[in-house]
Amino acid sequence: MFHRSAPHYSYSALEDLYVSRPGPMYSHEDRYETGKTEPPAAEIDIGVVSPGSYMATFAHNSSWMGQSSGTCSSTRADTFLRMPGSVVPDLMPLELEEARTQVQSISPDQLLHRDEDGDTILHLYAARGLRYQSYAVAERFLQYGQLDAKEHNGKSPLLVAVAANQPEIVYDLLTLGADVNASDRKGQTALHVAGTYGLSDVLRMFLPLQQQRNVDVEARNYDGLTPLHCAVISQNNAFKSRTSQSTTNAPQREEETLTCIQILLQMGASCTSQEIKSNKTVLHLAVQDGNIPLVKYFLEMSHVNLPGLINMKAHGNTALHMAAALPPTRSTEYLIQLLIFYGGDPSIRNLENDQPAHLVPPGEFAEQIKMLLKRRRVMSSSRNQSANSL
Repeated sequence: MFHRSAPHYSYSALEDLYVSRPGPMYSHEDRYETGKTEPPAAEIDIGVVSPGSYMATFAHNSSWMGQSSGTCSSTRADTFLRMPGSVVPDLMPLELEEARTQVQSISPDQLLHRDEDGDTILHLYAARGLRYQSYAVAERFLQYGQLDAKEHNGKSPLLVAVAANQPEIVYDLLTLGADVNASDRKGQTALHVAGTYGLSDVLRMFLPLQQQRNVDVEARNYDGLTPLHCAVISQNNAFKSRTSQSTTNAPQREEETLTCIQILLQMGASCTSQEIKSNKTVLHLAVQDGNIPLVKYFLEMSHVNLPGLINMKAHGNTALHMAAALPPTRSTEYLIQLLIFYGGDPSIRNLENDQPAHLVPPGEFAEQIKMLLKRRRVMSSSRNQSANSL
């Protein structure tokens, strides 16, 4: 709870408003962990694979983005990005004036007081979703240059509002001039937090500002991840939860996290950005978790150099290397066919001089996968030799 006793000051009428209204709670605990343990994903039923085919016919699950186009089309990706804009209700003048009157009666020293966790009244009101009180307080904080004041975890009121999933307050703080790129003690910006927790309504608030306010969509947290990396990791977790049927809200969470990915891409996030620790792109992250719907989404977007994205190396391994190292199931075979179809080169070697075919573990479909990779490897080598001879 945020009803903390302060040694020298209580928040008077504003504090009464705070404690009397129910709302989402904001936790001071570390909420930004992306490496949560998830149950193993169940194998996806994708139908019967014809061993001798290159791009075999599959009974695609309808949730796999709805279509099975064999061409790389920007139209479909654009369709996903044309989402309805978020409409933020206007502040009601009477309610706002009442809140302003209450705030004006408080002295600057009292207004800017911090509790034992470094929270100001603005942090607390933002956390509880008290929009009118937050706005009135934020106006005065702006006068004193304290709109981006940080509590003990380095969170500004904007970051608190984002973490508490309060899109209206996020919108208000942004319009008042809050720092869109403020980060906490872990280097997480508002975009990182929204992407990590699949807060698509919050993320929409930043769309109109991407040009005017210089929103850094490629900002790195202290783990070397961009907001898009965080959103993809979250989407992978939701995908695994759905396929393993471990939680009832997994489909909704999967949809929300995908929407976050789409919004970040619309804001200019790059699919080719590599996270610092292992150099993985978002495609590597999706492939290593066997997230076929997300892999399809990335591959079917419009890219300047799609083969370049597919064949980018993360510490020597391409997406095909990572796919080949997955358990040899029908899903893995389809994933490999998909990557090859869009330009994946099975002849590329990693730092250990291994080609993808060398990384296939034992299993029921291991030989079929090896044959697929070797056959395409020979064809890729022949094409490369022909090109070099020209």
